[in-house]
Amino acid sequence: MVSFLPLMIAILAILSLILHSFYVYSRFGVKDVPNERSLHDVVTKKSGGMFFIPLFLIATLFLLFCPQMGELLPLPTDPAQRMDIYLLLAGVILFCILGLIDDLYHLSPKLRLFLELTLVAVFLYWTNSEITYFHLASIPKFIQIMGLTIFLVFAVNLVNFMDGMDWYLVTTIFLSYFSLAFIFPNFFAVGNFGYSFYLILFVSMFGFIFYNFPKAKLFMGDSGSLAFGFFVMALPLFVGKWTEPKSEVWDATYYFYLFPYFWLDGIFILIKRFFQKKHLFSAHREHLYQRITETKLGKIGSLGIFSTLNFTLVCFHFVLKTYGVPNSLILILLFLFSAFSYGILWIFVPRKNLA
Repeated sequence: MVSFLPLMIAILAILSLILHSFYVYSRFGVKDVPNERSLHDVVTKKSGGMFFIPLFLIATLFLLFCPQMGELLPLPTDPAQRMDIYLLLAGVILFCILGLIDDLYHLSPKLRLFLELTLVAVFLYWTNSEITYFHLASIPKFIQIMGLTIFLVFAVNLVNFMDGMDWYLVTTIFLSYFSLAFIFPNFFAVGNFGYSFYLILFVSMFGFIFYNFPKAKLFMGDSGSLAFGFFVMALPLFVGKWTEPKSEVWDATYYFYLFPYFWLDGIFILIKRFFQKKHLFSAHREHLYQRITETKLGKIGSLGIFSTLNFTLVCFHFVLKTYGVPNSLILILLFLFSAFSYGILWIFVPRKNLA
């Protein structure tokens, strides 16, 4: 049985590659037409999520209903924990469906926002997730659900926005996973629940990752990026419910590790555009990764810079953790490093008139 895991992973990866290849080279599909904020200049297929999200769901359910497989790739077996998984998977598929509908029919922003807020609020209510804020005691449930709903929806849409940069989203989440494993090894390290979910997801995405490498032939689209964003934001909420000791609870500040430069870039640009009295949600090309792409470095250069920075953060985290530095101090130091490196890049990257 021990040798079955590599075979299962290989089958899932090959199936992912076959499905995505068929989609990329077929005549049908959803196409992403370049606009004023796009980093690609040719029509490119999108909605890759309608393939890797179902693969992820099917593979996860297969492991849940085959107890013998749980010894190879463990998932929670407690009935309450399994219900949490079903709610998580339901949220993923609903966000995938919502994104696919938006890809096809372009929902109004207000309707899409309302549906996203509703989905996240219902998920948080039914899962009764445990979370602290700045390592303080949890706030009242109603206020927590309201605030966390707005925050998670903002993060999901930030992930959606970053989908247009080839491999940027995938490499960021892949590298930041290791920081999560340093913080909560009982959940994210090899052989634990978080590791199993991430492994299944990334193997299911193998075909997408292959075709998303610069110059990308496929994007996630809303069907993939909304579901992907929801998954990476929602999974850590179960740290305090599925692991021992129960004193380990996910803190909101740890979301920084999921995509540190996404947060810095996204929030900084929003603030900048607010003070410049520009429309906050209109298409633009002011993000730092977009500016770097406009230089001679191109997409590969931009990807290389941010991947190197994210990898450096992971290495610093490993060293600080090895020497017993408290998590709160590690977070402060890595935030300062991120802010400083981002600021240096912002100052020295040439500017263009990108309205």
